[in-house]
Amino acid sequence: MKLKPVNDKIVVKPTTEDEQVTASGLIIPDTVSDGGMLEGDVIAVSEDMYSINGTQIPFVVKKGDRVLYNKHNNGQEYKLNGEDVLIMSQNEVLSIVEDTYE
Repeated sequence: MKLKPVNDKIVVKPTTEDEQVTASGLIIPDTVSDGGMLEGDVIAVSEDMYSINGTQIPFVVKKGDRVLYNKHNNGQEYKLNGEDVLIMSQNEVLSIVEDTYE
């Protein structure tokens, strides 16, 4: 199965864990800290996005990008083929991770 997002939505597969484990084995849930960003790989992007007056708005992110987003985003969790993914707005992406500095 695959997802085909609509409007301004993208599908992201998280690449970092939400919880940390101490040396003694205690699990520290992600709700302990207020801030924090997570990384994920974009696995699907909507085809088109339009403004209120009907002009097409190009997407900034594309399939295959690694992105940073706030761990308290408004994305919806979904289990796709047994793996957890997030369906979120492109506007919730804080940054695209690139290998080089300019």
